[in-house]
Amino acid sequence: TSINGGTTLNDGTPEAKATLNLAMIVKQKLLKAGYNVLMVREDEDAQIDNIGRTVYANNCADYHIALHYDSTSSNKGAFYIGVPDNMYPVSKNWKKHNKLGKNLVLGMKNAGVKIYGNGVMGIDLTQTSYSTIPSVDLEVGDKSSNHSNKTLETIAVGIVKGMNKVNK
Repeated sequence: TSINGGTTLNDGTPEAKATLNLAMIVKQKLLKAGYNVLMVREDEDAQIDNIGRTVYANNCADYHIALHYDSTSSNKGAFYIGVPDNMYPVSKNWKKHNKLGKNLVLGMKNAGVKIYGNGVMGIDLTQTSYSTIPSVDLEVGDKSSNHSNKTLETIAVGIVKGMNKVNK
C-alpha cells in the first residue's frame, strides 16, 4: 500500500479503523452543524499518502484535520501537532494551523475529553509544512485510550465545538 495503517491500539484495533469510525461520526455532526465536509477516505481501502492528502486538501478544502491515535500507551490524552518553534519562519501559515489546533483542543476539553499537557506538541510534519490552508494532525488519544462509540461521540462533539470557535 502507499499509506501506513498507523499503530495498533492495545485491544488489537488498527488505528486506521478507529480513526475512520471517529471520522464518520465527526462528518455527521459537522454536516448537522451546517458545515460542508470533504473526506480523504470513507472506507478502509484508501491509497493516498500524506503528500497526496495535503495537496488534495490545499486544492479542495478550507481546513484539513487529520485524526490519529498517538503510538504511546499511557492514555495521555488528546493534543494537536503544531509547527515546532525552530520552524517559525518556515510556514507562513503556522498561525492559522495553531489557531485551528488550539480551538479543536479547547472544544474537546470543553466536551470532557482528556487533554495532554497544554494540548500541543511541535513536530515537523508534511501536512503542516506544506499546507496552504489551516491544517492540524489531531491526536485524539493513544494506544491505551478508550475508543468506544460513546467516547468517539464525545470527541466528535468537541471537534464541532472547536470548529464553531474557529469560525466565529
